[in-house]
Amino acid sequence: MNRKFLFVVLCIFVVISGCSNQVAAGSVKTQQNQMNSHQNNSSEEKKSVFETVPNGFRVVTVGSGNPKTEINRGAPSTLVQFQDKFFLVDSGANTTSTLLKIGLPAEKITNMLFTHQHVDHNGDFWNFFIDGWQGPTGRRSLNLIGPQVQELYDITVNFFKEDLEYRASLGWPKDGLLTNVNIKDFTEDKYNFELDGVKITSIPVPHTVPTYAYRFDANGQSIVISGDLTYSENFSSFAKNADILVIDGMLTSDYTDVPEQARENLKNGLKKSHATTEELAKMAADSDVKKVVLTHIGLGKVDNKNISAVFADAGFKGEIIAAEDGLVINP
Repeated sequence: MNRKFLFVVLCIFVVISGCSNQVAAGSVKTQQNQMNSHQNNSSEEKKSVFETVPNGFRVVTVGSGNPKTEINRGAPSTLVQFQDKFFLVDSGANTTSTLLKIGLPAEKITNMLFTHQHVDHNGDFWNFFIDGWQGPTGRRSLNLIGPQVQELYDITVNFFKEDLEYRASLGWPKDGLLTNVNIKDFTEDKYNFELDGVKITSIPVPHTVPTYAYRFDANGQSIVISGDLTYSENFSSFAKNADILVIDGMLTSDYTDVPEQARENLKNGLKKSHATTEELAKMAADSDVKKVVLTHIGLGKVDNKNISAVFADAGFKGEIIAAEDGLVINP
């Protein structure tokens, strides 16, 4: 009887041990799969869209967020690429690091344009300006364009005077930093100029400080970047038939990240400086653009269902895209 009992106990022990080994083996396999998956993702992340050169335009929403710091969104910044040339419009927080993450170090960009001088649109300028210049492969020329850019440049080089002199003493030329910097400071109502093979047009748009929208035209394609704005009757003709319109979508989110008691007051206050979804839809429909990219996203989730309905009611027939950091849009 004792032998039978011991035999049964031994069998149970063997079965339990076998099951434990199988569970352990399954865990190792899962971890290995996760590791392999991570390795595959890492190799995929090394592939940058900038390894190829487009025949025409390419647009990247580098930062798609708003003035409030968020984990998943950087502050507003949009990259316009034409063939092998780059035009950076605004440089909000995280711009320089996001550019590097997606495969485009700041040193490759020699055209920096600003829609306006609010901190969420220029907060990373110092990083872009200095980091893109320093080092043996840093940029050696820079075009600064937009409202108040002369003041922004003067403040920067004066405040960091000793820092910049120290960095230059390491052996880097001052071109692209203190020399060979071309500044076009906007003070008028309209600008037309050509840069790196692209015709650039700019007009003022209504906001709380001097703010400009940009239109880029080349090879039969057009890209328009709105900047922050409220409704403007002039904007639709400015953006007419553009392939891509990147526009201020601050009021297209549901603001669920804001306490309910403050939500409506905030949204009503923002209507004084940002277009409503209905106003965006009218400007997009009247301009007959092919793709609308909503950026400068407010707090909370983008209300896609409501946006689609409002744009459809306005007669817009193109594509609507909610921006994300690093999102690539082709005409």
